Amino acid sequence: MPGVWEHEAIARRARQWPTLERLRAHVEVSPALAGMILVGSFAHGEVDPLSDLDVVLVVPEGGFDAAWTAREALHGDAALVCWDQRDPGFDQAGAHKWITSDLVLVECLLATPDSGVRLARPAAVVAGDAGLIERFPGRAAISSEEAAREPSRLHTVERAYDELKAAVRAALPDADAADDAGGDEARETPESIEDESSPGA
Repeated sequence: MPGVWEHEAIARRARQWPTLERLRAHVEVSPALAGMILVGSFAHGEVDPLSDLDVVLVVPEGGFDAAWTAREALHGDAALVCWDQRDPGFDQAGAHKWITSDLVLVECLLATPDSGVRLARPAAVVAGDAGLIERFPGRAAISSEEAAREPSRLHTVERAYDELKAAVRAALPDADAADDAGGDEARETPESIEDESSPGA
């Protein structure tokens, strides 16, 4: 049973909510997955219409190959485009990412608890056992400086999507306030998948 998710009411009002709910429903019935952990802006409760949906899908030990093979079932035909990022140093972790038809970027890290992935807090279990977070070692959040070290490793679509989000945010009437508050989550390297999870970082 998932734990209490402090910011669920905020997420329910977000345009990304249907995408999150579809993914959660898939995870809850998938024999290849043990649970789903939200990280990034949704876990922090700092969601805006351009926020990415950042999740860690917990894979049972010994089940990574089966979960990875079935990764495209996570979105089915709801993805306009999808791509993968794997770090050769982590054979039990990999990122599968996609952009939905309503332009939500989903960054999904599939990982076993013993994969070497470390999670920053806060994080929220939204499917599976409430203790799943504790099975991953902790880490500090990725700083924007750390994330900027290897921007060339981002997929072409992801880099273009980030540029689009930055342009839209800059054009919003309250863009100055958003900049003062820190703006979007830092873009991270494939090792960190999204601001709050990273293999071995």
